Amino acid sequence: MIINKELKTLSQKIFLKGYQNASKSFSSLSGDQVTVKNFELHFGEAPDLLYKIIKTRNPTVLITDIIGEVKGKSYLVFNETDAKAVPEMLISKMKTLETNPDFCEIILKEVDNMVSASVITELSNQLDLKIYGDVPKYFSPDIVNKEWLLEEMENNKEMFAILSSANFAFKGNYKISPYFIWILDKDFYKTLSGKKLNHAN
Repeated sequence: MIINKELKTLSQKIFLKGYQNASKSFSSLSGDQVTVKNFELHFGEAPDLLYKIIKTRNPTVLITDIIGEVKGKSYLVFNETDAKAVPEMLISKMKTLETNPDFCEIILKEVDNMVSASVITELSNQLDLKIYGDVPKYFSPDIVNKEWLLEEMENNKEMFAILSSANFAFKGNYKISPYFIWILDKDFYKTLSGKKLNHAN
């Protein structure tokens, strides 16, 4: 697949806008001002980008299926530090979960809902597609092993992928740095490329 400069620029604008919208939701949830810093976008084959997961320390992964006119899925990856810090930071704002033994999983799913939904909504709006995210699936570090990853890579070996990353910076210099791997089918790529051509005209 050809990823030229113009297509990269358009994709960067779409995904960055999604992240910026997510930071507003994050601000509302946390009660703190959250900004997006050091945003990056990389393109590649799905197996190559998915391999990054195994290099992440004790990763926690949330997978959201993209449903609708085109198909895909997102992998939201937290390293060990962020997977613990985010629930601890937000539990005081979500007091109804304080006695729930699964509060970490529930909060990380909520974060995934915020960020992935913001990006998917922006993709939907900019590409004029009827798409939405399904309920995220949670995979703890004891599940995300090499065998699990190899199966994910095999299942997505023909797919196009985008890796997006950024720091969500909170007031007081605290930051979290999760990253997304977006697995997109060929129809998704064609639509994105077509939007690029229309944009050029």
